[in-house]
Amino acid sequence: MRTTARIATAAIAVGALIVPLAACGSSESESADGQVTIDFFHRWPNEPKNAYFADLVSRFEEENPDIKVNVESVLNDAYKDKVKVVAGSANAPDVMFSWSGSFLDELAKGDALMDLGPWLAENPELTESFYESQLEPFAVDGVQYGLPIGMHSKLFFYNVDVFDELGLEVPTTWDEFIDVLDELQGEGLTPIEYGAQDQWTIAHYVGTLNQRMLDPEVFLADQDPAKGEFTDPGYVEALERFQELSAYMNDDMAAVTHEIARNAWIAGEAPIMYMQSSEVGYFGDAQFEYATFNMPSVDGGKGDPGQLTGAPEGFVISKTTEHPEEAQRFVEFMLNETNGVKYSEETGELSAVQGAVDKADVPEISKELAQGIVDASAMTTWLDNAYDPQIVQAYLTETQLMLGGQQTPEGVMKAVQDAAARVRDAS
Repeated sequence: MRTTARIATAAIAVGALIVPLAACGSSESESADGQVTIDFFHRWPNEPKNAYFADLVSRFEEENPDIKVNVESVLNDAYKDKVKVVAGSANAPDVMFSWSGSFLDELAKGDALMDLGPWLAENPELTESFYESQLEPFAVDGVQYGLPIGMHSKLFFYNVDVFDELGLEVPTTWDEFIDVLDELQGEGLTPIEYGAQDQWTIAHYVGTLNQRMLDPEVFLADQDPAKGEFTDPGYVEALERFQELSAYMNDDMAAVTHEIARNAWIAGEAPIMYMQSSEVGYFGDAQFEYATFNMPSVDGGKGDPGQLTGAPEGFVISKTTEHPEEAQRFVEFMLNETNGVKYSEETGELSAVQGAVDKADVPEISKELAQGIVDASAMTTWLDNAYDPQIVQAYLTETQLMLGGQQTPEGVMKAVQDAAARVRDAS
């Protein structure tokens, strides 16, 4: 398999865009003329979303002259750290971005979020505007704490031209998948492009394979921090399948970021890559037809192969907000159908508002991807949103070592089990 010398284009320092969150709530939230100020915190200081939300806020303020929106944004890891510190405090932003899954659970259990149930009960048309499967992940113990803006899924994108040229069929089972990979490798191609330097990519592969291999009851039970043990042999088998796939990946994967790998796939250096549905917006330079297939069913696996890995992202409102009605008005504006269409068109993401993607001027594949999420038998939450952060860190660090030949599947799971024991003891 080839080791390509990659040119890493300068990846931009967005750290300078970070604004101290101590500013939130520190100024007067109501001016002398009665104008209310609310703080809005999100994780997109980069384009195209930074410009999208700047324009959205401008339009909202024009339609609501009694409300001013202060906007702050930082990238993912910094966002997670800052929100966990400030949420629930007197300085909490009124409206905040949130991932579904364990991130939302942690904020909810910290009593940091407003229960949206009473508001939604008075506005049933708002609730009904979202796909139900995308609304449910923002509820904790039956309480609705957030609303979704975008749908996400993880699929194998493949080069249709290469498949057609070699007469390959889209695989639906693991054996068929390996046969396809063998055929591609036999033609002198690197079958799968992968950037393992970014650990979150490991979470997506392993989380999906865990779901395919494990009994659903075991899979869900181990997501409970107070009970998770991770002793089922299916975990080791899932890692062995990942190891098997790694033999068909680019040799330099450990030194390659996901973005560089994606650029290589777009350039045609490998016909297959595991990517999120939202990444279609980056494919403009691709000189080939592309399509998708889900992670194939795995021999001996006990999980439903009709599930699709992914989770919605959305917004929550601080429990300590001094202006709940204005915050709700802003959230409702962000998530209405008109802005759902704009969101899909201008960011390349898939709106969680029913029908918005269909009405948007987007590539046909985006509409197919949205429908695929709606039609999935269920959604499998990202591994890094499903487990306690200590367990996630052990999983990703040790699996990264496994991919480099410095760890075994059994060794990975021993580290995960040890982390799970520490989490149980602290629960």
